[in-house]
Amino acid sequence: MKFGKSILSTGVSALAVLGVMAGSAQARDEVRVPTLTAPFGAGIMEQIVIFERLIAKRHPWVRLVAQESPGFVYNIREMENKKRHKTTTFWTSTGGLWAAETAQKGFFPKPISRDDFRWIVTRSSNCFFFATFDPTIKSIKDFSGKKIALGRRSQTHWGLFTTKAIEDGMGVKDAKLEFLGNNVGIAALLDGRVDVAAMGATMTADQSVVFPSGTVRKIAATGRKYYNVPISRAAVKKINKDLNAPFVSHRLAPNKLPNQPTELDCLGDYVFQASHKTFPDDVVHALTTVFLEIDTEAGKYLGGGKLYRRASMCVVPVGIKPHPAALKACKDFGIEPTILK
Repeated sequence: MKFGKSILSTGVSALAVLGVMAGSAQARDEVRVPTLTAPFGAGIMEQIVIFERLIAKRHPWVRLVAQESPGFVYNIREMENKKRHKTTTFWTSTGGLWAAETAQKGFFPKPISRDDFRWIVTRSSNCFFFATFDPTIKSIKDFSGKKIALGRRSQTHWGLFTTKAIEDGMGVKDAKLEFLGNNVGIAALLDGRVDVAAMGATMTADQSVVFPSGTVRKIAATGRKYYNVPISRAAVKKINKDLNAPFVSHRLAPNKLPNQPTELDCLGDYVFQASHKTFPDDVVHALTTVFLEIDTEAGKYLGGGKLYRRASMCVVPVGIKPHPAALKACKDFGIEPTILK
């Protein structure tokens, strides 16, 4: 009997030790983090689905869950819900947060303070300009009396921000703005129904990766001679000063886009993952870290995945405060964050 009790005691002790070891190995239960993205087809939704899988393979407990949404305006408004504050991240832009804080008509019925939110990791920046087949249209000043195809009125970047560039940046109030949407707008330009159409590109902060928009690809594919019309640095500076906006002026190096033999100035803002300011530190640290670990791997599966690069991920744009845990994650990874001013 004594011998049997000894075996039983030893077995129980061994099981206890194994239980402790298993508990140590499994440091914590999985934490599922819904992240509000954009409509399917806009790029971010598809990209974050790839990151879902890559993060699940790399990280022991954090799990990012992509949630398709109508877009950045919806994301910001949805993040007013207190139930989202400590559970959800969202994808947004500095221009989108400015539109929320200033309650831009047609987008936000009341102001939403950007101070409620914090930066986690940067994806990319945007670059907006115009194109025309008319060689006499060299700047936005020449838009006076012309028909200009922009994005839909409901689009912040293609509709609202391009309008601000024309009317507030350059003071042209008599251009005939037509809010057609990207596809209809470029078709109207090709058919001669408008004089100018909005163009765009998405790029990393260091311009190592530059993706032309569909409008750029379509006009370039025609083989016809066309002319890029910049949004000048002076225009961006005036918008920022007069409207207290956080836009940036990019200068694209030559040949970053089709039919772009010289430097091209454009208006942009930054796109990034954000959270409410009360979102848990440990989860933010984990998210920033795992994005840095993945680096360009997402680019193997999807073209837009190439925008996620360590060189740009720790660039904190103007117009959003960084989450302290995200800054710490960058530093712990060996990257000193660049905080733009």
